[in-house]
Amino acid sequence: MFKLRGFSKLERSWILYDVANSAYILTIVTVLLPLYYQSVAANVDNRSQIFSFVTAGIALTVAIASPIVGALANYEGNKKKFFRVFLALGLIGGFGLIVPGLNYITLLVIFFISSFGYNMSNVVYDAFLMDVSSDERMDQVSSAGFGWGYIGSMVPFMVAIIPYGLVTLGFLDSSLEYLSIAFAFIVALVWWAVYSIPILKDVDQTYILDKPARPIRDAIGDIWGTFKAISQYKYIFIFMFAYLLYIDVVNTVIRLATTIGTELGVGVTTLLGVVILVQLIGFPSAILYGKATKKFGGKRMIYFGIFVYATTIFLTYLINEDTVFLMWVVGFLVGTAQGGIQSISRSYFAKMLPMDKANEFFGFFSVFGKFSGIISPFLLGIAITAFGINNAVLVLMGPLAIGAILLAFVKPAQQDLLLEDD
Repeated sequence: MFKLRGFSKLERSWILYDVANSAYILTIVTVLLPLYYQSVAANVDNRSQIFSFVTAGIALTVAIASPIVGALANYEGNKKKFFRVFLALGLIGGFGLIVPGLNYITLLVIFFISSFGYNMSNVVYDAFLMDVSSDERMDQVSSAGFGWGYIGSMVPFMVAIIPYGLVTLGFLDSSLEYLSIAFAFIVALVWWAVYSIPILKDVDQTYILDKPARPIRDAIGDIWGTFKAISQYKYIFIFMFAYLLYIDVVNTVIRLATTIGTELGVGVTTLLGVVILVQLIGFPSAILYGKATKKFGGKRMIYFGIFVYATTIFLTYLINEDTVFLMWVVGFLVGTAQGGIQSISRSYFAKMLPMDKANEFFGFFSVFGKFSGIISPFLLGIAITAFGINNAVLVLMGPLAIGAILLAFVKPAQQDLLLEDD
């Protein structure tokens, strides 16, 4: 279905994993699980805050595990092995979410397990970028992954959402709501599994360290060594803190968009329409980001994405029962920036790295990225209780602003240095 002309076999296989796992994020994490959770936890006070805190807890756990996995992945045979284990954990946990009769606590525990598998498989997946592509092609390959991920997520989503949409619109009896959600989950998970086959089959670790007698102990020692090494690369160190803050907002929008929309009083039909809009706009926008980077440089494109997200936060603050139409504007703007800022950040970081330390540094990159899923959900959960949802979304301006300031001190990657000389 996805021929991906202009890419090598290894690059295509790597890109297709974005196509695979994007179905899980869109159909399950972004859209249906929050709605299903709201139904299961209908009688629970502060259920939205609880969901925000669980989201933060998932990110914290992944953040702690990522550097250890990043270090162990360097050893011969580990990277592919870890990838298989985490992929299996994500898929098995995903199917566990649709076991009938779950209470809200069990549902959240299984979601925690599935999300951990998904996120940790992505830690290894990001590091595989170094194994499949050259420095000159990383921007193009990385942005293609995000771009085709949008299209790849839309295909199963459009099929999966039909029964649920018919229930929501009243064409099917409301008693079929659970079955419609279960059907959607199965479609997304099967898609994830099938399109994971190419990377499992074709992509292998090329940067390898010999496995020591005590790999875990040595890996922990390597983490400390990596931390000291990163501190010597000041521009990498500063970038990771900037990334921690601005991508915090991006991840929060992805994971809590449906929860925030529901709290704002936006109807389910509108939310589904906005999600579809984000995906449709996201594909060409992610590809354009990759092309624009060649002209403007990665750093400028990251700043552009930060500006777009600041605009969406302000518009979300303005949404009420009389201005629900602004949700469509927010969706359009998020679609233009979401995939682009993620993909360019990933490749911008990759081009800074010394090749012999790529896996360890990507482990820490993932740590900072996963910590970015902690700050905003935690702050948002507190702010919703204290100030209400409209005022609460403004707390997201803080991480964006600080991240933008730190980014100004980052030494540009080689591509940007060349652009600045032009």
